[in-house]
Amino acid sequence: MLQKLKSQKFLSMVTSVLGAAFALLTFGYLARALTKEEFGIYGIYLAIITTFEMLRNGLVGKPFIKFMAESDDEEEKRGIIGSSWAFSFLSTLVFAGPLSLAMLAWYIYQPSEEVLVYALFIPIQAISTIPSNMAQWRLNADLRFDLLIWLRLSNQVFNFVGVLWAYYFGYGLWAVMWITIISNFNPSWIALIFDWDGLRQIRRAQKEWISRLYKFGRYTMGTLIGGTLLRGSDDFLIRIFMGPEAVALYQVPNRLVNLIDIPLRALVSFSFPSLARSNKSGDDEAFKREFEAATAFAFVLLLPMAIGAFIFAEPLVLLMGGEKYLDSAIILRIFAIFMAFSALDRYAGVGLDVLNRPQINMRKVIVMLSVNIIGDILVLYFFESLPWVAAISIITFSVGTLLGFYYMRDRVPLRLLFWLKLGTVQILNFVKKPVRK
Repeated sequence: MLQKLKSQKFLSMVTSVLGAAFALLTFGYLARALTKEEFGIYGIYLAIITTFEMLRNGLVGKPFIKFMAESDDEEEKRGIIGSSWAFSFLSTLVFAGPLSLAMLAWYIYQPSEEVLVYALFIPIQAISTIPSNMAQWRLNADLRFDLLIWLRLSNQVFNFVGVLWAYYFGYGLWAVMWITIISNFNPSWIALIFDWDGLRQIRRAQKEWISRLYKFGRYTMGTLIGGTLLRGSDDFLIRIFMGPEAVALYQVPNRLVNLIDIPLRALVSFSFPSLARSNKSGDDEAFKREFEAATAFAFVLLLPMAIGAFIFAEPLVLLMGGEKYLDSAIILRIFAIFMAFSALDRYAGVGLDVLNRPQINMRKVIVMLSVNIIGDILVLYFFESLPWVAAISIITFSVGTLLGFYYMRDRVPLRLLFWLKLGTVQILNFVKKPVRK
C-alpha cells in the first residue's frame, strides 16, 4: 500500500512537470505560428477560458474531490458524481452562457474576427470539457494518477503536435483555435468511453448534494479568485507606478518561481483527497501524523530548490531572459526566501479546507491580498523599488502561514524544526526505495 501511494505521489509530480513542459513548448511555437495580433486574440481567449476553468474548479471540483475522498459508500458516491455533473453543467451555463450571448450581440452590432472567435469557441470549449473535468476530479479523488497522466497527455500532446503542424505549414488563428478545441475534447471522449467521468450517474443527482457542493464550493472558489488576484496584484501595481518595462523585469524571476512551484502543486493535488479521507475517519492523531508528513515532505523538497535559486540567481535569470534582465537577479533571491516557506502556507490552506473551514481559508487569502496590495502601494509610492515589492511578498506569505496555522492550532501545531527533520528522512526514503506500482 505504501509503495502504491509512493508511486502515485511520484506520478502526480511527473504529470505536472510534463504538463508544464508541453505548455512551454506549445507557447513557443504559438508565438511563431501566429501574427502579433492573432497571438493577442488567442492570449485573451486563453485568459477567459483559464479564468472560467478556475471558477468551475473552485465551485465544483474542490468540493467534489473532498466529498468523494471522504465517502466509503458506493451509493453515496454515485449520488455525489451525478450531483456534481448536474452542478457542473448548471454552473457552465451560468458563467459561460451570458458571456457568449454578450459576445454574440457585440459581433452583430460591430462585426470583427476577434469577437467572433470568442462568441463561437468559448461555449464550445466550456461545454465540451465538462466530461474531462469530471474525470480528472474523480481520478484525483481516487488517487489514480497513473490514469490521470494519460488523460492529460491526450490533450497536451495533441495540442503540441497540432500547433507544430500549424507552424510548419503556415496556418493561422482559425486552425489553431480548432486544434485547441479538438485537443481539449480528446480527454473528454476518452473519459466518456471508459466511464471515468460518470455521466451515467447524472440521473442520481440530488438537490441535497448540489446544495452541499455549492455551500463548500463558494468559499473554495473565492479562495482561488483571491489567490489569482494575489499573484497578479504585483504586476498591476508595478505597471501603474513604474511602467511596462518594470513589469517585464519583475516577470522573469516570477516565471522562475512558477516553474519551481510545479512540484508543490502536484503534491497538493495528491495530498488533498488523502487528507480529506484521513480527517473523515475521525482519528485526530492519524490526521495530524499524515498532515505533518505531507507538509514536511513538501517543505524539505522545496528548500534545496529555493537555496539553489538564491545561489545561482544570475545564471538562472540569464538563461530565462538574457543579459538585459540580469538586474532582476536580486528579485529572484528575495523570492527564494519566501519560496522556501511557501509549502507551509499552501498546506495551511489545504488543512483548513479538509477540516471543513473553507470560509477561514478564504478569509486568510483576503488578508494576504490586503497586506500585499497595501505593502506594494507604500513601497512603490515612496521608493519605486522592485526589490522592495518582492520583499513585501515575504511579509504576505508569512502572514498567510501564521494565520493558517493559528486557525488550525487545535489540530496541528506549527513545528518547523520537527518538520525539517521529518521531511529530510522522508525525502531520503523516497529517493532510496525504487518507485513501483
